[in-house]
Amino acid sequence: MPRPAESHPPTPFPPSRNYSLLNLKDLLDARDHYHVHLAHLPHVVGTAVGRYLIHERDWWFTHQPGIDSDVPKGFHQPTSPRTLFNAAVRPWSWPCVLVFVDAWRERSSFASEPDCMVPRALYLPDGRVVPTCVVFVEEQPVSAGPDYHLSFPRTLVGGGCLTLADVQGCTHMGSIGCLVTDGDLTYALTNRHVTGGPGREIYTSQHGRRVLLGISDEKQLGDKAFVRAYPGWAGDDTRLQIDAGLIRIDDLNGWTSQVVGIGSMDEWVDLNTDTLTLDMITQPVRAFGAASGLLHGEIAALFYRYGVAGGTEYVTDFLIRPHPKSRPTVHGDSGTLWLWEQKVNDKTTRLRPMAIQWGGQVWTDSRGVKGRTGTFALATSISLICRELGVTVVRDCASNLPQYWGDVGHYTIGFFACDGMKGKLGSLMKANQLNVSYPHDSILSGTLIKKRGADGFVPLADVPDRIWAHGETIRGGADKPNHFADMDQKDPARGGKTLLELCRDPANVNPDFWLAYYESVGDTSRGLLPFRVWQFFDEMQDAAKKKDVTRFVAAAGTCAHYVGDACQPLHCSFLHDGYPGGKGSGVHSAYEDKMLRSHAPEILTELTKALSNASGKVTPPKNGQEAAVAVVELMRRTFKTIPPADIVDAFVAKKDLWTEFGAGTVKVIQDGVRTLQAVWQGAWSAGNGEAVGQAKLAAAATGDLIKLYRNKNWAPSKTLKTIKDVLQ
Repeated sequence: MPRPAESHPPTPFPPSRNYSLLNLKDLLDARDHYHVHLAHLPHVVGTAVGRYLIHERDWWFTHQPGIDSDVPKGFHQPTSPRTLFNAAVRPWSWPCVLVFVDAWRERSSFASEPDCMVPRALYLPDGRVVPTCVVFVEEQPVSAGPDYHLSFPRTLVGGGCLTLADVQGCTHMGSIGCLVTDGDLTYALTNRHVTGGPGREIYTSQHGRRVLLGISDEKQLGDKAFVRAYPGWAGDDTRLQIDAGLIRIDDLNGWTSQVVGIGSMDEWVDLNTDTLTLDMITQPVRAFGAASGLLHGEIAALFYRYGVAGGTEYVTDFLIRPHPKSRPTVHGDSGTLWLWEQKVNDKTTRLRPMAIQWGGQVWTDSRGVKGRTGTFALATSISLICRELGVTVVRDCASNLPQYWGDVGHYTIGFFACDGMKGKLGSLMKANQLNVSYPHDSILSGTLIKKRGADGFVPLADVPDRIWAHGETIRGGADKPNHFADMDQKDPARGGKTLLELCRDPANVNPDFWLAYYESVGDTSRGLLPFRVWQFFDEMQDAAKKKDVTRFVAAAGTCAHYVGDACQPLHCSFLHDGYPGGKGSGVHSAYEDKMLRSHAPEILTELTKALSNASGKVTPPKNGQEAAVAVVELMRRTFKTIPPADIVDAFVAKKDLWTEFGAGTVKVIQDGVRTLQAVWQGAWSAGNGEAVGQAKLAAAATGDLIKLYRNKNWAPSKTLKTIKDVLQ
């Protein structure tokens, strides 16, 4: 007998497709094949390639197809529009062509006009099928009054610093991306629309004065045929926006390859048709915009089509989604360098230059319950820019050397102050020496690299600059007046005496007296450095009293920065960057940066010798007001050792500043170390710190220190008008 036929389940036709096998070339082929059709569909405003965005209320947002069960009965799939804010790429999201529309319609509404619906898949002649993902976007104009956090260079100029150019009676702002070189000259890379035509003068601002950076070079790029930028990929009627321009630098000595708020860079990401893949989608990136500050985001899509003109489409390499907690990018960030946060392991992340921003796209989600808005950055691959301009990224220009007075002054003062102290305070500060500063050997060798710890920790002596005032600026610039105090203008209302002379009377070291003096001499900067130290003395005293050694260490370490400022002669003078009118402009950078950077090893060697003797002891203050007086006295001695006018005159006369002031610089730094030790000791004694148990005299956990210095309410930055509210 014949055997009965076996029963087989019916084979579906067409069979289910494995879209996960699609690659970037497949997506570009499909979009190019359908670009005319998609461009003519009602409400389609742009396209991109990437991975499917799954609605946050979709069953498959939290359930992986093929592993989890199908959508259960009774589960209501979302019907609200899919947006860039309520949908996200999940690990199982398949490759697709993203189609952006400015109106959302339910599928049933297309029954009478099916040809107006975005097809669910794009079919190629060779049998490939590429899915689409429709995304609803609402464009919003950029605010007329954006939240600027302008980043002017304090000393060295580098990535993230603001550029200024005069164009048709207006001042245009832009951002420096990074340094590049053609093997002969070194340039600053930014956008072509920032540099303008060849020969335009490009400036920045340092200490309130314009400084010429250089002129725009003839090497620049606008857009380029996509098929020439990426040979082998489809896009015959497509042009890639590049928008790159170079600033030919006048004086390289004033520059660094570090990026503001980020530091040194790792090797760049070389992206081309062989290396650029869909794996870049959702990769985390960060940047520092000259107008907005520190930015965080992720790559949302590739080759976003943002416009069309005369039948030609215009695309950009990267569409970068802002992190929900990151501030938005704004006008003035053009030219910003974006870096890929390539995670190597749990402790190591490589920051690799990836793209240069040239624009932004503001979208909102007005229909969503949260009313979310985000500014998406548009950026071009830096490897493409460098290939077309014939340049390479510079990573070693002053990247391993001190960038500010803080490196030689603040770090050294904080480091040495931890040595030579006695009792329990000596044990505590010695245990926390590397929480306060960088290793001495690293500074002494001239190979200091300002790296964060694995948890993002920044040494405490660097926090006021790098976190509060000049780096991340998390206090919005409010801390800046705390770093100086101009005390040498003669006050006609007080017999022509300076504030330094008037403060020989300790009673005059009070905020109200200083406000009256500043108003009388017309000083609007109103620096309050001694009162900042008073504030930290009170904080240390209270911490010692409550046996809170972590808070004491945090206050002591950050206080080191301000005492370091107090023994820098140009921080106590209205001649901080030359005479009024501009004579001597640039002296601040020449002394505070270039001279100290060039002679850091000599300074630290001589300082070690100077501190080996017992001379220069300072009496510990008993309270915060006495601590402020001690800082004023430090500033007076500094002013006497190196008169600011002498530095300006020597700079104008083009004398060698090291020959003129090297020995004096060592002396004032030594004085700063002694004064800082006295302030620490005074606060410890006033709070009865010796009652702290021996077991607590250990290195504070960096995570606990980070929580303190990132809290805006801890040791809050005040103005001269408000500082008295927090002084005891």
